[in-house]
Amino acid sequence: MKTERLRLWAEQVRVLLFPRRCPFCGRVLGFLTRCPDCEPELKKLKLMIPRLPDSEHCMEHLSGAAAVYRYDGCVRDAILRMKNGGQGYCAKELGIWMAAVIFGCTFRQQRGIIRLEEQQVLRRFDLVVPVPAGDRGRGYNLPELLARQLAWALDAPLEPHALKKTRRTEKQEGKTARQRMENVKNAYQAADPACVEGKRVLLVDDVITTGATLSNCAKALRAAGALDVFAVTLAETQSAR
Repeated sequence: MKTERLRLWAEQVRVLLFPRRCPFCGRVLGFLTRCPDCEPELKKLKLMIPRLPDSEHCMEHLSGAAAVYRYDGCVRDAILRMKNGGQGYCAKELGIWMAAVIFGCTFRQQRGIIRLEEQQVLRRFDLVVPVPAGDRGRGYNLPELLARQLAWALDAPLEPHALKKTRRTEKQEGKTARQRMENVKNAYQAADPACVEGKRVLLVDDVITTGATLSNCAKALRAAGALDVFAVTLAETQSAR
């Protein structure tokens, strides 16, 4: 009982020193669940159906993929800020929203702390695996931070190093779908096949464009014996075909 009280006290102190902020505009949320300033734009950017059609993305080696928002407006700005200027703390709020929209998890706000209320039980995963960090590290990996929250919400183990890059790749921006696929072809490998063998894997990234990266990551996981790979991202965008 004393340990639980100390933990709760520490949480309250943390909330006072580092209050929850809107990941899109930086506003202190306090006891608010969502930011009223950003909510109108987020409603416009939210995908009507999270599940992405395989006719528009490369889904080879994947059992499917889902995303929450279109990669535009305040969503795009937030992702770019986290990638280029830090603010990795925002990923906690974003990972929670991914769990809520894609998997139906429910959360409640209690004294400035977001707590899990109910887990989605329709689809179970044995592992949550983030896409490996790019060649130029930022001190943190955004997909890993998102994956950490999803693992907590879905009560599944996080394996941040299950995948590794086997070679350097060029930036994907500005490339066609074919060029993207060639760029990341065979660029990923399972670090420890025994870790993923026979497992149902949730693969996590920040943005999906053509699906080239996620497809190649799934290929590496399936080659290592993964039973199933489903991918989720915060946002979805389109590139030239």
